[in-house]
Amino acid sequence: MVIDGEVLRFKAAAKPGNGIQIRETTENIVADGTTYREARIYRYAEYVPTYTKNVPGLYPASGFSMIETNDQLAKKLLDYTAVNSDLAKKLTVLSTDSLTRVQLDAQKDNVRLNCRKGCFALNGAEEYTINVYRHSANNITQEQILPDLRRYVRYWNSAAKTWGGFYPVTENLHIDVKVVKGSTVYVRHGFIPEGVQLVLLRKKKRSRKRRSGGTTGTNAAWKGKSMLRQPKNQYVHYKGVILSTSSPNNWYVPKCIGVTDKEDNALIGKELGSVCSDMIVASGSLSEIAAGNGLYKVVGTRVKASKKGTKPKTQACCYARIALQFAAAGKTFKSAGGEMARMKYRLWFHLDKKTNKTVVRRGFSAD
Repeated sequence: MVIDGEVLRFKAAAKPGNGIQIRETTENIVADGTTYREARIYRYAEYVPTYTKNVPGLYPASGFSMIETNDQLAKKLLDYTAVNSDLAKKLTVLSTDSLTRVQLDAQKDNVRLNCRKGCFALNGAEEYTINVYRHSANNITQEQILPDLRRYVRYWNSAAKTWGGFYPVTENLHIDVKVVKGSTVYVRHGFIPEGVQLVLLRKKKRSRKRRSGGTTGTNAAWKGKSMLRQPKNQYVHYKGVILSTSSPNNWYVPKCIGVTDKEDNALIGKELGSVCSDMIVASGSLSEIAAGNGLYKVVGTRVKASKKGTKPKTQACCYARIALQFAAAGKTFKSAGGEMARMKYRLWFHLDKKTNKTVVRRGFSAD
């Protein structure tokens, strides 16, 4: 018998009881003419007629179960496989080469449609699989699966009695990230659905206080006043940056291919090191910056860094939190997207042993 991880001998009984009690017996040991009283303890378990709560070492017999043998477990596995095979035979699976859009829109029952060439093209694909899930009369889902495992989904609008549009599924788009020599970021991903982009995110805090008029506003009712709002601490789309993608399962260095504002057009074609440089900016005199003794600030925060953290209210290094994510996005919009590959864009001070001068280094690390 195993009780709380301890293996105990289970004493035979004429008939089972309602409780199982742990018993202990002791034995004296004689060594070199000396008797060590109760030096050896034997523990075992046995049935007792009744069970009472909160009694140390007493357990309800109904709480124990028999450990099944490997043969019994193997038989259960075979039974499970047989049941699933029978269920699979009863699932409605249809193959066709003549599906029309009207027929697809009319399909609201549980079914799997294997569509071959000859069906109408859906999301740019001539061959695909459609899974229809009828959760209830008003909750119906259609999922399209392409041969390269890209997925699209749409939902039945019970109020309007019509289908919504197909949306690419981004929740399962995995991103692998690695940093080479501290400053070059490599990305690897799987198949990307049409309309999905790789975007750059920046973790940004938003205060509860919002300026409503300032000191120079023209509206006297709001001049110098402020309002409160819900504080936030979340990842936002940084400057609307959209990054390049590559073929599935290949490592590559992403570059900026789109931004929101024209003044950021200089970032197009640049790698992440150049795109993220404005997240940590230098302040102070040019001579201090040139000598490696400048002051650096993480934009949007109160975090500041200086050489060895010697300046007031500064630290020896700093970083901004960033992330890469697949989402349906453009220059001015972004969907909720899928999982994020979180990283840190770092700045630190490094002593160059060759020149004996302090230089500022920037790089990335996985978060």
